[in-house]
Amino acid sequence: MSRRFVLALLLIAVPIAAEQIVVIPAVSDNTPGRNGSVWATEVQIIKVDPLDSLTVRRVWVCVPEGGFEEEPGSARTWDMGGTLARDRLLTLVGSDLLADSGSNVGAVALEIQGGEAIINARIADVSRGMWSGWTPFGQGQRVPALEDPLEGPSILPWVGGCRNDPCSSHDPAAWDYFRDNVGIVNPNPMPLTVSGAAIGFGPDATDEPVELELPEGTRETFERVVPAFGWLQFRWVAAERYGFNQWGMPRIPIAGFVVTLEPDQEIPYFAYASTVFSPDPDSSVPIFNDPMFIPAHEGFIEPYSRD
Repeated sequence: MSRRFVLALLLIAVPIAAEQIVVIPAVSDNTPGRNGSVWATEVQIIKVDPLDSLTVRRVWVCVPEGGFEEEPGSARTWDMGGTLARDRLLTLVGSDLLADSGSNVGAVALEIQGGEAIINARIADVSRGMWSGWTPFGQGQRVPALEDPLEGPSILPWVGGCRNDPCSSHDPAAWDYFRDNVGIVNPNPMPLTVSGAAIGFGPDATDEPVELELPEGTRETFERVVPAFGWLQFRWVAAERYGFNQWGMPRIPIAGFVVTLEPDQEIPYFAYASTVFSPDPDSSVPIFNDPMFIPAHEGFIEPYSRD
């Protein structure tokens, strides 16, 4: 696999303790996406102490059709021994992380042994990137190296609104178009069913921010089954297009949603949203993809009761 699409170095670093497992929840190996995009992941591991000798071991791989847990004696490993400058940094890309998985997308857990490391992860659209030596460029997002899995209900604190349609009710030149993708990682040897419910927020006819009420008290819900050692990322679209009449004219509010996820079992999992901002595809503005990675956190939110 060509390394022309390896990603730009991440600016924000996460210190990781020795012999600790971290999860890269969104790994892509030059995967085509919408609007001609090509998505690629880079993980950068830096030794805190250059004299340490680290071992990076792949623990499990979760992919759409179901992945695997590594055998400890034969797991894919990378050594960071030696004391020279070139021994301090290890760069892994999608093809390294997903090797032998049969997939170009998924999630990967890594165990760092032998000392402390700083781990950077990034996923970006490299379709318009430039290349100079080993420096790649791409418009993308930080993907945190997650340490603590979720158990029980969790919350995606914000995803883009307006039913994933262009939000403007006027000419489509307005840059207010969001695409929401929800990701779920199941690193367990049994399937996991996750139910989701979304609560919309936006201005009312007086421009005051409110929780948006659905017709007849219904709720925005979905359900997904993630296979054993499975990785699922799907586009979420609200069932309703939120709007109201103001001064006799239809208006669509710039809405946002809080999404609650409820698994059917008390087993560890990871979840996130990737909300991609783009110009309205029907406008004359050149297409681009500007994503934001939103990790889920434990908790539950009830809709406002109007009874």
